[in-house]
Amino acid sequence: MDELSIQQRATKLLEGDDGDKDDLRFFLSRLLQIQEDQGRDASRAVLRGAGLGAVFIILTHSKLLEAELLGMKIHDISPLRLIIPVAMMLMVLRAVTVLRLSIFYRRIFDQVAGKHLPNWQASGLIPLLSPWRGPMSTHASPIRLDANEHPGVDRLHQAMRIVDAWAGTAAIAGFQIYAFVILFRDPRIPTIAAAVSLGTSLILISFVAAYLWFVRLSRHPSVPGGGRGV
Repeated sequence: MDELSIQQRATKLLEGDDGDKDDLRFFLSRLLQIQEDQGRDASRAVLRGAGLGAVFIILTHSKLLEAELLGMKIHDISPLRLIIPVAMMLMVLRAVTVLRLSIFYRRIFDQVAGKHLPNWQASGLIPLLSPWRGPMSTHASPIRLDANEHPGVDRLHQAMRIVDAWAGTAAIAGFQIYAFVILFRDPRIPTIAAAVSLGTSLILISFVAAYLWFVRLSRHPSVPGGGRGV
């Protein structure tokens, strides 16, 4: 049993018809709670990244040159900026992994509800059960209950998701360019150190790109057993 993949475990869960209704509802409620927590986690990652960017700008343009760290006086804290672009990319990687997990949990929820509680899925109100506390572009489900009220509502919603996603991507890319231009031009920062920081950031960017690519390839077969995905 320990060697089963997540997909195989989900298949076994969907095969069972002997589950207690109360246990099933508890399981589904936990899935929804986890997804809501993941939304908050995505928001925290975004806010931490923005905070790191603000710290970088303050360290670059302020006259704060020294600080006391663990009882030791540091006379030049400017090299601390080297880790900020790397830390920001770690926040991005954290956000996309949270998104992936949230999408997967949402698919399990839809599949289980469709098989064991068909009235839940037939009602079309399931999106009400999973409020998202993260950025719009990282919502695990693009479904909105008001999308069918008017064609323009759905188009506007999709356009806002796209703008939100591209704005975030542009902000990350723009900051990375700005940060490394500053670092390479700063005579207090060794060129080799700035190069190492840049290389590490590029490696993390490649991880993010590869992760999103593999997510795209595996999106549809993630949870077997019929029904629609998210």
